[in-house]
Amino acid sequence: MPRTNVEFWTRKINRNRERDIREQRQLAKMGWHCITIWECELKANQRDKTLEALAFTLNRIYLQDHSIHYADREEEVELETAAEPTST
Repeated sequence: MPRTNVEFWTRKINRNRERDIREQRQLAKMGWHCITIWECELKANQRDKTLEALAFTLNRIYLQDHSIHYADREEEVELETAAEPTST
């Protein structure tokens, strides 16, 4: 939190957080993932922790999306490989 004009910044940051939540919910309904990184989380004393958390989150999203995608695909179609095509 900034040291000056604390009341103003508190209200502004709270409004930004509320707006971000609304926007993220709307984007999630459209199938998007949102990750908010505040500028202060990239300062030298927090950067490594923030980047580790970001990498963890991106990996989790990637793996989760792909497991869902492939599970749906396997149910919809019978999979075949180029080396072993299904007989017709």
